[in-house]
Amino acid sequence: MKSKRSEEKAPHVTKGSVFDDLGFTPAEALELKVKAEIYGELLNYIEEQGYSQKELGKLLGILQPEVSNLLTGKVSRFSVGKLIKLAGRLNLGARIKLTRPALLPSAHIARESARPRRRAAVA
Repeated sequence: MKSKRSEEKAPHVTKGSVFDDLGFTPAEALELKVKAEIYGELLNYIEEQGYSQKELGKLLGILQPEVSNLLTGKVSRFSVGKLIKLAGRLNLGARIKLTRPALLPSAHIARESARPRRRAAVA
């Protein structure tokens, strides 16, 4: 006998990212992915160091409510830039790498045909 739960819904197959699945535009999803990655690394480092909220506030140059927001996962209150600044204040480095989209074979052909052809120089 099947359970009610299995009859109600089939499992959801993701497109690759929860942000994509939630209906964000590709640009919004990219920003959220970057923010989540920076935040995760920042939080891991903070936890490894065992800072108190007071120590962390002094090191980061932020007030206790902001420290609380950071430690309780209220990431929406911080921009990517602000998270990078906070990481810098902890002497952490950051590296951003942009990647080009993978071209499908048909897209590659379309791009090739759209390029103007160069004419051979006449001597």
